[in-house]
Amino acid sequence: MSASSTSPQPDWRTRRLHLAVLGCLLIATTFIMGCSLSLDIRTDEGRRSIPIHADRGWQDTGVVLREGEEVIVQAISGRWFEDPEGVWHDASGGPDPWICGTPDCHEPLPQQPKYALIARVGEEGDPLLVGEFLRFFPRETGRLYLRANYGDIDIPIHNPEGQLTVRISFE
Repeated sequence: MSASSTSPQPDWRTRRLHLAVLGCLLIATTFIMGCSLSLDIRTDEGRRSIPIHADRGWQDTGVVLREGEEVIVQAISGRWFEDPEGVWHDASGGPDPWICGTPDCHEPLPQQPKYALIARVGEEGDPLLVGEFLRFFPRETGRLYLRANYGDIDIPIHNPEGQLTVRISFE
C-alpha cells in the first residue's frame, strides 16, 4: 500500500441516501417546531386558486394577508352541500338561501345564509361573509382561512360533499 492512497469516497448511492436523510430531518424539524408553509402570492401574478371542501371546518389557505391591504376573495367554480337531494348550493348559499337566525344555530354566522362561503383572518378572527365575491381590507395581519357557513357539529353527522374553487388576489 502506498503512502499516497486515500480513503475510499462514498459512491453516488450513499450520497443520495445522505441527502434524503438530511431532507427528511429538515422537514421533520419544520413540523416539530410548529412552522407552517405560507405563500406570498404577491410575487406569483398576485393571485392563487385553491379548493375549499364542504366536509371540513376552517381551512388554512396558506396565504398571509397584511393589515390594510386590499384583498379579493372570489368563488370561481364548484358546488357543495346537496340539500335537499338533487339540489346543490353555491358560494352564496343558493339556489334558495336559508338563514337560521336564532341563537341556537350551529353556523359560525347564523345571520347569514347557510352553506355560504365565509372567511376569517387568523385562527381566532371574526368570521365574515364572502359569498361569491368579497373585496376587503383586513384590520389585522394574519393567515386567511375559508369554510362554508355550516356548523362543525353537523359535518360528521351529515358528511357533506362538494367543493368550491376560490381565487385569492391582491389589487
